[in-house]
Amino acid sequence: MVKHVLSLYYSYSTANYKPKQKGLIMKTKIAFLSIVLTIVFSLPMFGQQTEAGKSKTGMKHHEMMSMMGKTTFEATSQGVHFKIWLTTQEENKKMMAERNESMDKDMKMDKDMGMDKDMKMDKDMMGMGEKGMGMDKDTRLAMMAGTHHIALLLTDASSGKEITNASASILIVSPSKKDASVELRTGMMKDHFGAGITLAEKGEYQFTVNAKIGTDTKTTQFKYTVK
Repeated sequence: MVKHVLSLYYSYSTANYKPKQKGLIMKTKIAFLSIVLTIVFSLPMFGQQTEAGKSKTGMKHHEMMSMMGKTTFEATSQGVHFKIWLTTQEENKKMMAERNESMDKDMKMDKDMGMDKDMKMDKDMMGMGEKGMGMDKDTRLAMMAGTHHIALLLTDASSGKEITNASASILIVSPSKKDASVELRTGMMKDHFGAGITLAEKGEYQFTVNAKIGTDTKTTQFKYTVK
């Protein structure tokens, strides 16, 4: 790349050389060389920032899963691996606040590196920016409603890749045998499902998780006790 640019530079210099205009030509050559060198050396830096931005998106996704803590339930059913987190809304809000604080620190550190736009995008994707995971206000409020928050991650059991072309719902049976069906929602992160739910009774709850992937429905069950 550099050799090619320098070749063009010398061709330009030779083609435009005239003895009577030696001073002018020299100034033009210097200005031209400065411009092309600036362009040449800025290209690798641009590529590095782009790759860093991509890496940070994946990293932040992993960090978000890690910050959710230990899963409440995990199972593989019909080729699909289910990961489920069930927390109180108080715990969920605390986690979101900590995640916000962590992201804000990262944004301040990366701003000087010219990566603040990438960080802003990551923040929106994870529900911490104004877009709130691409959800409207009603959906965001629904996510934070009730006494508990449930989160679901679906992956292909063979490849380990996240499943994004899916929809999910849960059937909850309370200790007093009352049942309620809840649709799990997604935002910009299509492999991450969630919902706010109400577990008002103390005792053991039965959960049935249904994931519709294409024309197939994958199902798993687990129990959760409210003390």
